[in-house]
Amino acid sequence: MVRSGVLSVVACALVLGGCLERKSAPVGPNVGYGQEVQIGQGGVSAVDVLFVIDNSGSMAQEQDNLAVQIPSLVRDLASPPDDDGDGSPDWNAAEELRIGIVTTDTGTGSLTVDGSGCVAGGDGGALQGGVFTWREGDDPDAFAEGVRAAVAGLGTSGCPWEQPLEAAARAIERAGETGFPREDGLLALIVVTDEEDCSVDDDDAFFSSMTASSYNVFCGRNAASLTTVPELLERIRGDRDENELIYAAIAGVPVDVAPDADPASLLARSDMQFREGGDPRSPRAAAVCGSDDDLGRADPARRLVEMAGYVPSSVLTTICTDDFGPAIAEIGARIGSQIPGVCLVRELPISLGERVPCEVSVQLPAGRGCDSMPGYAYLEPGDDGAEVCAVAQVPGGDGSGFYYDPGHAECPQLVITEDAQPPIGAVLSAECFFPLQMELGDLCARSSQCGSGYCDPITDACAELPPPDGTTGP
Repeated sequence: MVRSGVLSVVACALVLGGCLERKSAPVGPNVGYGQEVQIGQGGVSAVDVLFVIDNSGSMAQEQDNLAVQIPSLVRDLASPPDDDGDGSPDWNAAEELRIGIVTTDTGTGSLTVDGSGCVAGGDGGALQGGVFTWREGDDPDAFAEGVRAAVAGLGTSGCPWEQPLEAAARAIERAGETGFPREDGLLALIVVTDEEDCSVDDDDAFFSSMTASSYNVFCGRNAASLTTVPELLERIRGDRDENELIYAAIAGVPVDVAPDADPASLLARSDMQFREGGDPRSPRAAAVCGSDDDLGRADPARRLVEMAGYVPSSVLTTICTDDFGPAIAEIGARIGSQIPGVCLVRELPISLGERVPCEVSVQLPAGRGCDSMPGYAYLEPGDDGAEVCAVAQVPGGDGSGFYYDPGHAECPQLVITEDAQPPIGAVLSAECFFPLQMELGDLCARSSQCGSGYCDPITDACAELPPPDGTTGP
């Protein structure tokens, strides 16, 4: 079979697949469109998690709460749960997980601010404790304990002008010396702070005009002079595709906010505005969830919320709680999520729920048999002894296999049912063949393929109909 328009995509956690368009040459009476999706060459098989944790004076309880939940995150990625009770893990386990930890302390440049605890350069995005690495077969509990201890040992003597996004950017820019994060894996950035982001590139220039009376509100008053969030995102993302970055903030957002809240709507809320004098203890920005104890207060994290608006896969949860379990569980699920469907180049001419002229096959990793997967049937031998399986078509999703959903929010999709998701290391191929009226200039083999009804025999391309008198026309 001749395959045309084959599209290759490396899939990673939370890749929803964009609606992709590519011209195809004709294949017999129909025009064929195909997609080939690599599962497991990147994505959840190789995950780097960068924690940026506030180590200023108000964070003791929050650090303790986070440290308690670290083992849960590790277990969710190393040994995924079966929360839906279907007898299978909710997502594929990571084959390698690395965690790096940096603080929000980047100092105030070369300036000394009396009584602040800030030192020149701060921690500068340096990894605290190095890179923690777990590989399939290692003891996840021992790994989790090492990470937990590092979080619990950060202390609370850091600079009080927190720069979590700048710290993340500096940590990533150190990858050449630390090897973390890697360029070809999924990166999950998790920020934990009870303050607003005050990221600046030139600390000396920014902080030189600060006075003692403006300490608590200086960043808020001078927000226009901070490094813009898009600039910071560019440094953090680097050359990664937007789907290779997951962003999460456990920060100053109201307690009633859903993890997938719309950032623009959240920023418009009255309790997310910067207001001086909201805290009776000091003339600082009003607390988004204020109370008399440090655990229940946080400043509106407007810039951290703004960052979520630029990252398709983002999680926003409140820091005003003594239980970070739900937040960590949500972050783990986002990291572990698999691609739910294969986007087609255009909608198929058939209604939802009916069979479509498509074939889906999966080459399983060596050692896996087609009979081990619901909805799979042996098709042919693959590379290096692997098996290639045909995936059953189950219109409307009634069964195990794939179905067509033209009304999907992202794009027309062939959707793989949850129980038939390819395992890590598999290669999924999907091809659909359907009649298509080509546009002017598209390659063609016969006139019936052209919207104009004319395939120019000289150029082999769709063209306007020649004039009735037989001349070539304009």
